[in-house]
Amino acid sequence: MPLKVLYTGLGRENYNPTRGFSFEYNNFYLTLKNMKGVQIIEYPFDRILEVGKKKFNDELLELVKREKPDLLFAFMYTDELDKDTLRAIRRETKTKTVAWFADDYWRFWNYSRHWPPYFDWIVTTYSKALEWYRRAGFTNVIRSQWACNTAVYKPFDVPKDIDVSFVGQWKPQRGRVVDFLRKSGIHVQTFGFGWGGGRISQEEMLKVFSRSRINLNLNVRPGLLDPRVVARVFFKKSANKLIPDFHLLDNLRAYFHFPILHTHARPFELAGCRAFTISGRSEDIAMYYKEGEEMVFFDSREDLIKKVQYYLAHDDARAKIADAAYARTIREHTYEKRFEDIFKTAGFGRRE
Repeated sequence: MPLKVLYTGLGRENYNPTRGFSFEYNNFYLTLKNMKGVQIIEYPFDRILEVGKKKFNDELLELVKREKPDLLFAFMYTDELDKDTLRAIRRETKTKTVAWFADDYWRFWNYSRHWPPYFDWIVTTYSKALEWYRRAGFTNVIRSQWACNTAVYKPFDVPKDIDVSFVGQWKPQRGRVVDFLRKSGIHVQTFGFGWGGGRISQEEMLKVFSRSRINLNLNVRPGLLDPRVVARVFFKKSANKLIPDFHLLDNLRAYFHFPILHTHARPFELAGCRAFTISGRSEDIAMYYKEGEEMVFFDSREDLIKKVQYYLAHDDARAKIADAAYARTIREHTYEKRFEDIFKTAGFGRRE
């Protein structure tokens, strides 16, 4: 019998249909949809905009009772799920519940740590959060990590006609790094919201990864005085809106953790495209890719320039590292493998 999974998460990016499907839809939902031995039902958060939060949760409970899924998997975003509804699912049905939390390096303090009592298992990608949850009295925690959806991210056989590229939204910190490289004589092409080149399609992005001799992963963080960071002390998201948040102590603890250099999905996606990558360091990233063998890391702008110049001049070294990162990603860092580990921990063996 297949594993029956009810998936709930954000369907469209930031609830905005003009910006396409969300990260979690493209990577989590589509992976589950294509996994052998899994039967998937989707119930996206986006329905809240049509019927409101109360009816959304009422319908979710009815759906669980009617379909009797083995597992409810939620990719947590804001306050879409009602805690009474989650209690009812655990009390009145046999469905196991699992929630994936993003950005626990800072959201643990004012978001994630309030949810473990309502799920059978919660998932974190941040290694230090395991101890934080334990200190808060929770042991129903699974450590996982971002990965690559190999059905989406894959190499393209195209000429490498771009020296250095960065794909991602413009932010001041990223802009300063790119400007520094350009002033040093390095030609960098940038793509994404806020850059001169503008946004590009998913397929165009994948081709840029393959066309680039060097792909940059710029994970520089804003400072604590950045207005957007300060705003997180006083506001929070509720579905697609910003609302005041008066949990000052929780928010201050989150605020002071916000600048942590964390691991996110892009290195895994680049590696899955067999794209040579120079990445900023982050907590945990060295656990997944060997430095200098599977990925190159930089410590400062000056260090980045030296490494860009070196690897632009050494084609064979770039290819060897990119091939090694690709092989490890396919072997260890796919979302299918992440889900298999989660299912096993949650008490579900592999099903055909």
